Amino acid sequence: MTAAAALGKRGWSVRVHEKAEDLRLVGAGGLSMFENALRVLEAIGAYEDTVAGANPFIGIQTRDEKDRVTSQQRCNVGRRVYEMSRTQLMNAIYKAAARAGAEVLSGSEAVGVDPSGVVRFANGKTAKADLVVVADGINSPNRDSLGLRVKRTPLKDGAIRIIVPRLPQDAIDLDRNMSIEWWVGIRRILAVALSETELYLALTTLDTDTEYKALPLNKKLWKSQFPFLSSALDRVTTQGRWDRFETIKMDRWSKGKVAIIGDAAHAMAPNLGQGGACAMMNAIGLAHSLDQYANMSQALDAWEREQRPLIDHTQKWSTIYSSVTTWPAQARSMAFAAARQVPWIQKIAFKAVDHNPIGCAV
Repeated sequence: MTAAAALGKRGWSVRVHEKAEDLRLVGAGGLSMFENALRVLEAIGAYEDTVAGANPFIGIQTRDEKDRVTSQQRCNVGRRVYEMSRTQLMNAIYKAAARAGAEVLSGSEAVGVDPSGVVRFANGKTAKADLVVVADGINSPNRDSLGLRVKRTPLKDGAIRIIVPRLPQDAIDLDRNMSIEWWVGIRRILAVALSETELYLALTTLDTDTEYKALPLNKKLWKSQFPFLSSALDRVTTQGRWDRFETIKMDRWSKGKVAIIGDAAHAMAPNLGQGGACAMMNAIGLAHSLDQYANMSQALDAWEREQRPLIDHTQKWSTIYSSVTTWPAQARSMAFAAARQVPWIQKIAFKAVDHNPIGCAV
């Protein structure tokens, strides 16, 4: 949808084919929008709708099994961060794309694409375009139909992501707009206030931790490990979903008249809050490159050359964060405390956050 808005603002005629019948159902849980993503939202005209009522974020804490703070870091002065639901973000970008002239067809499932720009749909119909942008997630059938080499690396951990009503008793530090991550052995719970009324929970554990990753959520088990979150866990009424974290690497992000963006091209664990931001930066970067080169092949080559180093770097550091899941608790706490206090580690790990995305000057 970001690509649709960015291309539309540059004069392209854009049609988005969305598999879901209802755009409100696309995605689940909450998102962190850091400075880099907010710059993209400003460039496509979606910023005001995105941050309306969203929770401003000032920092993150990690805590141990006794609810003791083991590390804390506040955001740099001048660096904006907002927490919001995926639904709010999707609606804001959808409106921006519509204002840019993009047509959005819901309930329209693409099942394959040809490098010539021909798209095949589940209903048997086809369509042809000057450019096809594939953005249908980790299990992308359209990416796979191109015959490009894709390396899928499942990580050891994953998460159940749920939004529950926010109540005053959740305000341990959340009333100060702190994101809190509790670690107990191989398990952790991230709690983030999305707004005055919504609390986002991400319950993370190893993929082998069968009882704890089971759905419906086994509240009794999780509360036994995280008693200080019992009230919030009791408010879980939805099924939620379990997603194993995965890294996607491709030799190339394009073929012929087809470009691949988002999780379909470069999925990463959500540990740094940069999966969505990288997808959005890549989308507006694609629109920018197409604006700079008359030749499609040159434009796509330049786009990948400009975008790939930062995205590869962010994938690597997100995977490193996942690896601490299996560390001894004391070593993990010491590592987090050191990482929060050493500026060069923060600069390297969050390199994407301070990046000014290519194409945001429009």
